[in-house]
Amino acid sequence: MTSRRTFLKQSSLITTGLLTTGLITESIPAIAGSPSDQLRSDLKQAMQTLRIPGMLAAVVKDGHLSYVQCEGLADLDRKVPMRQDMIFPVASLTKTFAAVVMAQYHQEGKASLDDYILDYPFLSVGFTPERLPSPDVRIWHALSHTSEGVPGTEYIYNGGRYNFVYGVYEQVSGNTTHYEAFAEEMKKRVITPLEMQHTYPGYPKDKALDPSRIITTYKLDKATGNFSIPDKNQATQTILYPSTNLFTSLEDLAKYTNALDNNLLISKDTYTRITTPTVTPQGKTHPYGIGWATQLFEDQQIHWHYGYGDSFAALIVRVPSQRLTFILFCNAVPASEAFRLGYGNLMNSPFAVSFLNHFVARNKLKADGFDLLFPQAMTLHYQEQTFGTHKGEAKTLLRNLAAKEPQRFKQPDNTLLWLMTSLADQELSELTEKAIEAYRNSGQFQPDLHREIAGYYQQIGKEEESRSWYHLLADSTGFEEQGPVRDACTFLGKYYLSVGQAAQGRKYLWKEVLANRIMNNGTDDAADKIALMKPGKPSA
Repeated sequence: MTSRRTFLKQSSLITTGLLTTGLITESIPAIAGSPSDQLRSDLKQAMQTLRIPGMLAAVVKDGHLSYVQCEGLADLDRKVPMRQDMIFPVASLTKTFAAVVMAQYHQEGKASLDDYILDYPFLSVGFTPERLPSPDVRIWHALSHTSEGVPGTEYIYNGGRYNFVYGVYEQVSGNTTHYEAFAEEMKKRVITPLEMQHTYPGYPKDKALDPSRIITTYKLDKATGNFSIPDKNQATQTILYPSTNLFTSLEDLAKYTNALDNNLLISKDTYTRITTPTVTPQGKTHPYGIGWATQLFEDQQIHWHYGYGDSFAALIVRVPSQRLTFILFCNAVPASEAFRLGYGNLMNSPFAVSFLNHFVARNKLKADGFDLLFPQAMTLHYQEQTFGTHKGEAKTLLRNLAAKEPQRFKQPDNTLLWLMTSLADQELSELTEKAIEAYRNSGQFQPDLHREIAGYYQQIGKEEESRSWYHLLADSTGFEEQGPVRDACTFLGKYYLSVGQAAQGRKYLWKEVLANRIMNNGTDDAADKIALMKPGKPSA
């Protein structure tokens, strides 16, 4: 069957006391003032620390914008200040809307979350059979990031696979016009009923809209270390996908979260279902439900999602028990890029932690405790890697945290493990080994973390241990979309060729070629790998 179109394929703050000029290692006094004053100070400091050109933040209480913060510039060249009415792309916050519309179908009996993906258009909307590791992938698998490997078992955040459900919107709506179905269903079921007058399915094409209201987003200028290169590709993002490309405003997101609080879009029971973390047949609980990540903070359910585009970031954090929501828009990536939020832990984000501490915990978090200081360590590492500043400070802070709270380093914590293996600090080698063991015993399969561990062992000279982790990646089945799996195949292929084990080397290089073909990465990579297999060719 010939695909009639090619589907878009996507792989996917600082709390009080973080100074931009030095490392904080002692207890930090709380800022005096109201929660709003404290949050405002934290967010502004975070934006400046991460060199974000402009930011909008808001707190929604009982459906009303009770707090709004506008910082920086919406357009650097034109010196347009950030305003409350700006329209932002929100990337993967779109997934929460996709899940809500799908939950409406489930509630109305028009489609079930338990239906197979292949019960609906799949090939005809642009996918190839190779994209599914199993014919038994169900709608909820795709929407809970558990569709790779054995469906329903492994949580791996993979945003592009949300688009697997596009055919459901097409079949239920009856709209087969080129990529209109999801956008039209969104308008009909969410945007129009809630009077979200400044929400758009893709880059706004409304000629009546003042163009200065559409935010300009920025990429990193490596020469200056600033996010100052306008993303000219933004205006081409005119199609709304289940995974991304919604454009909206603070006021409209306030209407959306209020509708969820008041069960205007889906029933309370249905909302509970989509915000309940996925549990595997083996009893392992994942951090993500259907369209929403969920975790406990101060014994309260927190439902959240982040957006991470090419040149912008977004975050929505809901506290349903208090009818409270935090919204963050940024016109550069650091607020998402720096904090590994795909692992499903909101406490990685200093923006979110500041909101939770001041508005939910009422400053109960210890100023010198792990919850407030670990996001600072992540920030310092990002500053060093991205801007070349604060060299060694993340390592120093992590050592101090390890001395103060060593037990936290022995528990499964993917982001902490990622940072430890990235830093490869010899002084923390014993704790790093214990953290790796805790991760191994947890039974998780996070491909990028496996790769990070393999790289860590390679860096400290434990080559055999490194190869064992690469083997876990390369020998896995059903995860061929994952870049770390393909990287592992390349690494092992070259290694085995270099030690004279040609059959093994050819096997892994060819597996990488086939994996790349699944992702339609062309024939150049295949030609390169075939060249490596030829006798006398260098393997490095």
